[in-house]
Amino acid sequence: MEIPRRTILHAAGGALALRASAALAQPGGPDDRLYEAAKKEGQLTWYSGILDQPLCVHVGQVFTAKYPGITVSPIKNTSQVTFQRLLQDIKGGAVQSDVLTTTDASHLTYLIGKGLVVPFVAANAAGMIPSLRSFNGDGHYQVSWVGQVTILYNTNKVKAADAPRDWPDLTDPKWKNAITFGSPNYSGIIGVWTVAMQERYGWGYFEKLNKLNPLIGRSVDDAGTVLNSGERIVAAGNPASALRSAARGNPLAVNYPTSGMLASPSPTAILKGSPSPNAAKLFVEFLAGPEYSKILADNFEQPLRADVAQPAGARSLADIATFSPSLAQIEKELGPNKEKWRDTFGG
Repeated sequence: MEIPRRTILHAAGGALALRASAALAQPGGPDDRLYEAAKKEGQLTWYSGILDQPLCVHVGQVFTAKYPGITVSPIKNTSQVTFQRLLQDIKGGAVQSDVLTTTDASHLTYLIGKGLVVPFVAANAAGMIPSLRSFNGDGHYQVSWVGQVTILYNTNKVKAADAPRDWPDLTDPKWKNAITFGSPNYSGIIGVWTVAMQERYGWGYFEKLNKLNPLIGRSVDDAGTVLNSGERIVAAGNPASALRSAARGNPLAVNYPTSGMLASPSPTAILKGSPSPNAAKLFVEFLAGPEYSKILADNFEQPLRADVAQPAGARSLADIATFSPSLAQIEKELGPNKEKWRDTFGG
């Protein structure tokens, strides 16, 4: 799943800014019939392992504004919890969600292997950044978020000159009782991070972190909350949520690691046997379109399209070093890493 820097944001330097209009474009063109079929269903449920609940709700509201008569019920949780909930639904004989978005692409590999995903290629996907568009599971899913993990710190507690600048810096003994991060047993993107860090530094990296008595949350976004409280002062966490928090006046700053930031695509798929298959297809079209990427950019997330400007204050993925383990590596190593995590951190 390595994403070349030259292609991850194709023509990023010349990306056109999407100017928001007061009224969103009304349905039209080739999706007219799909919209009419979706209106008969009237609603859809979205199991989301990305963003946060308020932002997922906002995405649903903008979708409904564009497609009146179809409401979205977003249920946000960490990706591992979301996937377990889906498996429970399937075991119970009733798929409750129409659309699944996860930060752990191996979830989709499992579901595809079981025949539980509806193949669908959104027409709007043609406008996505080429490297993201090509990550589609042979037409079974599409990228709806680029998960990122960087170094965060509390600016009231840590001077910029003293803040960690690369991944090995987080293991410095001076951060004992001062560091926080999420858990791969709950967060998909943290799971991918463990695979990447083990590949780079070996599992000894986490054993060093454990000696610092870290505060371990669930989600990758928990780090920002803990830093804001001052309970811990440095973290591995999501730069987008940290920048959103900083824009509200909180004392958070982001350091993009000098050796590279984890940037991992998160897929969305339509679930077989769901209650609202047409509404699901229309929603997946929306997630590939410009309005959704504008929402991402407005909230400091990386847009998925080159015709949407980069978020204010955030660095483009084209301008920084990035890395990500391959899907094969994630599928092979994530399960064993969760066991090693429990052995190392106790949970």
